Amino acid sequence: MPELKSSDGRPSLWFEMRGDRSGDPVVLLHGFTGTHRTWDELGERLSEKHFLILPDLPGHGRSGVSRSRAKMGIGPTSDRVAEVMGLAMGVKGRRKAALLGYSLGGRVALELACRHQERLSCLILEGASPGIQGEVEREERRARDGSLADAIERRGVEWFVDQWQETPLFATQKELPPQSFDAVRRDRLSNSARGLAMSLRGAGTGEMLPLWNKIEDLRIPVLLVVGKRDPKYSEAGEAMHRLVPGSVVAEVDGAGHCVHVEKPEEFADIVERFLADHSEMLRAAEE
Repeated sequence: MPELKSSDGRPSLWFEMRGDRSGDPVVLLHGFTGTHRTWDELGERLSEKHFLILPDLPGHGRSGVSRSRAKMGIGPTSDRVAEVMGLAMGVKGRRKAALLGYSLGGRVALELACRHQERLSCLILEGASPGIQGEVEREERRARDGSLADAIERRGVEWFVDQWQETPLFATQKELPPQSFDAVRRDRLSNSARGLAMSLRGAGTGEMLPLWNKIEDLRIPVLLVVGKRDPKYSEAGEAMHRLVPGSVVAEVDGAGHCVHVEKPEEFADIVERFLADHSEMLRAAEE
């Protein structure tokens, strides 16, 4: 599979491509502790009509890890994803892609949209936030993430995954069928301690500069998907909806933070309808 490499200390970015290249491009960005494999079920449906680009974010899966916290950050990562888009789609300056991001991937997607809006046909965010606005709160989160990163490197990935899956954010995942729960756990365990630690240090929510003042300038179609059992991100979704012109919120009954895993069929239906609604706009932009 392709890999975007670098000689300047930036992490390499591995990515997979699925579907016919002539189809409308869709880029899918996973969350923290995940890999591109989190999209396997959704990818089976979307690849019938779309050309999918699925990167492993820095520090995850087969992608690289930089020694520089700054080069692991949300901004540089969004630029790297934009480079992957150009490499995968092969046509510079003309072809646009739909961009879907979950959690960490949603923050990367939102940063990319704010930096490179002209490269996108539409944006889909799942369980995502534009960041922490208050400087004190952001510094507190940065300190917590730094301590957790140190612990991951000391105690290893298995210890961390055991702790991570017990956090309230993922409580609803305990209701998943055993096969689905085990698949999520295997995906998390496939990552390295160093990779996850550096991702936290460079791309954690506390490290990210908030984008609340920038999202008002988005002029592409935006879909905000949230689980009704995820109150924190449901609130963030409604707040973004009030700021982003023409955005749409889709709340999914019975789902928590990770809608595409907890309610995969409902999530796929929502995404496919949204992409279909905007496919004509995408093709018109390429002509």
